[in-house]
Amino acid sequence: MQYYPIDEALARRAKTMISFSDYVEGSATAEYRRAVDEAARLAEQQKRKVDLIHHDRIDQLLDTYARRLAENINQSNAITARVPSILIAGGSNFPVRKKEKQNRAADANMAEWRQIQGLLDKIRGTGRGGISADDPEAVQKLKSKLAGLEQEQEKMKAVNAYYRKHKTLDGCPLLTQDEIEKRKAAMARDWQANPKPYPGFMLTNNSASIRQVKSRIAELSAKAETEYEGWAFEGGEVKMDRQDNRLRVFFHEKPDRDTCSAMRHNGFKWAPSVGAWQRQLTDNAIYAAKHLDCLRPLPVEPPVPEQAGSVQGPAQGAAAGWGFYIIADLKTWADNAAKRSELEHFPSFEAAKARFDELRGEPYNSEAVEPGPDGQPPARLTLGLESADGMSAADILHVRQGENYLVTDFTRSERLRDDPMVMDILSRVSREIGFDQVRVWEQADGSRQLLSVVPFEKWDNPWFPSATAGSIAAGYYELLLRCHPMPKSDQFRSKQVESIVQLLQRDKKTGKNQLSLMIAELAEQYGSLEAVQKQAEALTKELAQYNEPGPDEARQRKPKRKKSQER
Repeated sequence: MQYYPIDEALARRAKTMISFSDYVEGSATAEYRRAVDEAARLAEQQKRKVDLIHHDRIDQLLDTYARRLAENINQSNAITARVPSILIAGGSNFPVRKKEKQNRAADANMAEWRQIQGLLDKIRGTGRGGISADDPEAVQKLKSKLAGLEQEQEKMKAVNAYYRKHKTLDGCPLLTQDEIEKRKAAMARDWQANPKPYPGFMLTNNSASIRQVKSRIAELSAKAETEYEGWAFEGGEVKMDRQDNRLRVFFHEKPDRDTCSAMRHNGFKWAPSVGAWQRQLTDNAIYAAKHLDCLRPLPVEPPVPEQAGSVQGPAQGAAAGWGFYIIADLKTWADNAAKRSELEHFPSFEAAKARFDELRGEPYNSEAVEPGPDGQPPARLTLGLESADGMSAADILHVRQGENYLVTDFTRSERLRDDPMVMDILSRVSREIGFDQVRVWEQADGSRQLLSVVPFEKWDNPWFPSATAGSIAAGYYELLLRCHPMPKSDQFRSKQVESIVQLLQRDKKTGKNQLSLMIAELAEQYGSLEAVQKQAEALTKELAQYNEPGPDEARQRKPKRKKSQER
């Protein structure tokens, strides 16, 4: 154990600032050492209670306590020495403002002292609680725990066998006399006709603990063999610290408010001690970081093109476009389950859709579960889009309690939202798979964002053609802007879009005919403008698809039974 120095001169000066009595030389150091000695006595007691593997951790906590307590005492004396007490200085021209500032500093220092005292509770709890994955000796400690559980299991079996043979516990070599008396008392309280020293449930529970520890050892061992690598992004870099078990994000400059908000929403916290945003190093953390647009990896040098006539492999063929991935149950990722759904990759939409259709009917996709932190049902079956170069990816469809939700993460990624191919893919997904709801983030009070869920049919969709009332209404408003330039107003736009949605939903056929005439009139009047002509043609094509009856409508159009002629 090591003592850290106490500034005696500073302690003497602090004493003169608050008292007329003389300072006893060495009293501050003596008081500090008494506190450290008491912590050392507590540490020795804890060492006698726990396995040897926890002793180094207890010594580390004791040393941290001694060091931080010395720093806190010196800081307290420095704060006290700033301004004298009013009893010492008198009320005339007393520096009130300086005294208030001193009091605030003293309050902060006292809060730190309380945190330091919390280290004593950590010493008392070391070796008594669970084993954290952050602990570099986690696997070794788990193996030690496993050996103890297995030894206890064999002991209970042997004691039960001894009792079956001798019909008594007296003289059992596996138990001390105190343990024999305890087992006899437990058997006397047992309600069963033929009680055992160790009932079956104790063996079953201990066996379950053994399986759990073995599973955790396998998980942490596999994780230790996994090679993690970081990457550079525009404005910083991502690093994996295996020793501290942390995924850290370093920015070259202070990020803006939106970036900080995105980091917090994805589980990262600012750590001043290392000057980085960080979270525990897990697969979930890496997945979250790779799906943040602000952390997108810098492009790598393109490969050297092959000579003419060479055969292009599958990976090279996909480099120019987009692929797909499916997660059978994203809830296993959110819950950090021991057995999580795999990330399945597909080169084409047809292959991804076939797998999606295979999993869509699974019961878990429709089961009622408690809502997540955002108040919405948790995401289960997931369909995602990923670039062939591995630099961009985003979920596009979540199944939540039996309904298909469009994920609007693509709107926050410049690469995705500006790629016409991505918009074509989303349009195809809306036609061939279909969306029921949309999770939309809306600005509120200029800074906060509120999450709302709206039906996909009514959603004001300015991104891709989907042949829905909301998409057509948004397209018609854009056509109006091209024909009649006007100041942009969210309120005016909302009213216009809502009126078109109501027109189409009142009667598909009538609403479609009216809107078609309105589009034709604008195209005829402003047809000389190329942008107007293209917008009108695309809108007319989308409007034609809107007239197709949906599944609910088709069910309502069943042919009526003909009445019997006898009636």
